[in-house]
Amino acid sequence: MKRFLSLFVVFAMAISFLSSPINLFAAEPVYKLGTTQKPDHIILTWQDDPYTTQTISWRTDISTNKSIVQYVKETDSLSFPKNSLSQEGNVEKFVSDLGEMNLHTVTIKNLEPGTKYVYRVGDGTNWSNTYSFKTEPKNITSFKFLVFGDSQSGLPTNPEYGPWEKTVQNAFKANPDSKFFVNVGDLVEWGQYYAHWNNWFKAAEGVVDTIPAMAVEGNHETYNPPDWHTTKPIFFTSQFKLPQNGPQNLKGQTYSFDYGNAHIVMLNSQEEEEKNINGSILEDQKNWLENDLKNTDKTWKIVFFHKTPYYNKATRTNEDIKKAFTPIFDKYHVDIVFNGHDHGISRTYPINNDKFVDNPSKGTIYYVTGRSGNKYYYDLSSKVWDAFFYDPQDQPNYIVVKIDKDKMNIEAVKQDGTLIDSYTIDKLNGTDYPKTILPPKYNETKLVVFGNMLQQPLMPTSPKKINNKWYIPVRAFIQYLGGNVDWNDNGEIRILYGKNEVNISIESDSATKNKTNINLPDKVYLDKNITFISSDDLNKLFDFTYKYDESTNMLMFTK
Repeated sequence: MKRFLSLFVVFAMAISFLSSPINLFAAEPVYKLGTTQKPDHIILTWQDDPYTTQTISWRTDISTNKSIVQYVKETDSLSFPKNSLSQEGNVEKFVSDLGEMNLHTVTIKNLEPGTKYVYRVGDGTNWSNTYSFKTEPKNITSFKFLVFGDSQSGLPTNPEYGPWEKTVQNAFKANPDSKFFVNVGDLVEWGQYYAHWNNWFKAAEGVVDTIPAMAVEGNHETYNPPDWHTTKPIFFTSQFKLPQNGPQNLKGQTYSFDYGNAHIVMLNSQEEEEKNINGSILEDQKNWLENDLKNTDKTWKIVFFHKTPYYNKATRTNEDIKKAFTPIFDKYHVDIVFNGHDHGISRTYPINNDKFVDNPSKGTIYYVTGRSGNKYYYDLSSKVWDAFFYDPQDQPNYIVVKIDKDKMNIEAVKQDGTLIDSYTIDKLNGTDYPKTILPPKYNETKLVVFGNMLQQPLMPTSPKKINNKWYIPVRAFIQYLGGNVDWNDNGEIRILYGKNEVNISIESDSATKNKTNINLPDKVYLDKNITFISSDDLNKLFDFTYKYDESTNMLMFTK
């Protein structure tokens, strides 16, 4: 009987457990802030010139209210910390979702250019380990830096930064002579969820405390749990002490600095996320960018921002960013623009005024930098503007930029060290390698939608010009986008695209869109049983914009 009762109790408990609405194995882990009196999250940046200053930041618990850096030249480091120099800085309280902490910042000044220093940080009692940094040498024209695409986890409630750790550590191990690195945004998945920052910093130990991390804000830095609403990127700007020379409302988000013979500009592309907080940040940056580029005499002009004007995602465009920034790049001949956001690796032809040109001396190269973290996409593709494309689904990657006087070499490298792409610009000789070979001018006009060229068997015929207006086969266009076109018995044509239903008729210049009457700029046209619709009609019905590129004979549509 006792054995029977025991089995019955076990069975009842099992049934109760299985039927319970609480799944213990699905419970989210509880993350802790993890601060102590000992400094951690030690990171180098520059707020002033790299020749004679070094900014160092770290965090502690809120009981530690003093910020001290002890430092000495490496040549005098045998007795460190005895006979060391010291400098005090600022401490500020920072409130995160996991609790309060103190953030400490010291900018050491009057350093000697081209000199290696050892240092430690603390409060006079609790000290960090000993690290090192090196100031920029005078008149340097040959140097190297690293670029990392999106390092985010891709998992909002799981701060998985193992892939980022392996990428950043492998990159620095392979390139220990790098002077600094840039992360082009989306450092973390949820910018205002501190568990992600804890793991991001932990993964980058040994790198961010040795070479400056000059970061760029991405859209994910503005996101908040649990509903993804956007705010100012407070966690980002509080932890990354960056130059404050940008527009007034974008301090620490937009900035520029010089290193060697390069002028480097960091822009904020988060118009969509910040317009209700900061107003039109693109407009605010245009005048600043113009003045910034106008007043540099450096050999190389390099720009970083997150969202790319020349993208690889299927239909995700950034036309407002392109319109705001690229004319200024053209005017002052920016050599190269590095972007993230799409998690692919691509290198455009040189581009000027949104047209492909045959030499980098005539235009700007736009380079999408791939991914350094866990997240990748399934809908990337090479676009008509790409001279090179690679989809890094197999493993993360990083970029190595080497400047040697009038030459710049850019290499995309897999996490395991495998070379993906190598491209060199030679300003002195006006050449590049591999040499730019532009696409041909096609005999038949090609239809391009979101950078993708539509070809047979999808395309029954090419776009046509009728009465000086471009017409395209509507079925091929809509079906490519995942919509549908049906011909009804009453002669009407029904177009289903996204949430929209449009009904039109041959030889008619009117339509209904979601049961609302619309007057169209042009009549619908039928030729050899193929229905054509004008480019202006597509704009009226679905907000598509277009341009015709005469050099390639391509009719390009985007949104």
